[in-house]
Amino acid sequence: MDKNGLIVPQADNRIHFQITGPGEIVASDNGDPADLESILSKDRKTFNEMAIVIIRAGKSGPITISAQSTGLQSTQIIINGK
Repeated sequence: MDKNGLIVPQADNRIHFQITGPGEIVASDNGDPADLESILSKDRKTFNEMAIVIIRAGKSGPITISAQSTGLQSTQIIINGK
């Protein structure tokens, strides 16, 4: 969203994903067929404001996934690995 709270469908911000806890990032993608960045990267530009990160849980316990981008508010989510 922009500073006025409006969705920006053509956004292409670069997102950096981090993980803490018993898991690992195994892939990231954005659906852009022209994007040649490796799926193994922990950094990904959004495509039509979207990106995805795929994680693999190692052991049971909380896994924190963080997403950061210059000029945007960082966010995180906590999932429970099993």
